[in-house]
Amino acid sequence: MHQTPAGEVAAGHLVSSSTMAALLRCLLHKRVLTPADIREIYETALLLLEQQQAGTPEHAAAFIAARAAIEDGLAR
Repeated sequence: MHQTPAGEVAAGHLVSSSTMAALLRCLLHKRVLTPADIREIYETALLLLEQQQAGTPEHAAAFIAARAAIEDGLAR
């Protein structure tokens, strides 16, 4: 079964975000990163999203969804 290009992009983003979350969790459990380090990573990601959104306002909905996912990571 072949996915549409939009489906392929969404799948790619899901793989990327779940892999990043798993990497951060692994580094935390191995004590390579502290909870404060992970919080800083998420906060930096939010800042980068805000900077990128200014240049592409036509994609505001995608940026809102991305910020919500990152903010969820911060809440943990």
